[in-house]
Amino acid sequence: MNGKKLVILDYKTKGSPLKDETEAGNGYQNQLDFYNFLLRKNGHDTEDYAFLLFYYPKEVLEDGKVVFDTILARREIDCKNAERIFDKAIKLLNGECPKETCEWCEGR
Repeated sequence: MNGKKLVILDYKTKGSPLKDETEAGNGYQNQLDFYNFLLRKNGHDTEDYAFLLFYYPKEVLEDGKVVFDTILARREIDCKNAERIFDKAIKLLNGECPKETCEWCEGR
């Protein structure tokens, strides 16, 4: 919590350190946007940023215990992005079932 506003903090684990700052947001931006969007829709005040805290193994000790290191990455939030995706999903769910198939569907 920052003052009276909530700040999202999401924990992630990786097998190795991040290569660069852009890797810190890849694949997680929509998730962070949704967390903030849903909190705001439920009446909570949130900041326009969030944090990802990455844990990755630094060292394996002789007794097998793993020592982790961390990287904290700040990401800007876009609740409009989450709202667009949410609206698109609702439209898809309320529409007709797609008639086209893909490799994934055919294998099931």
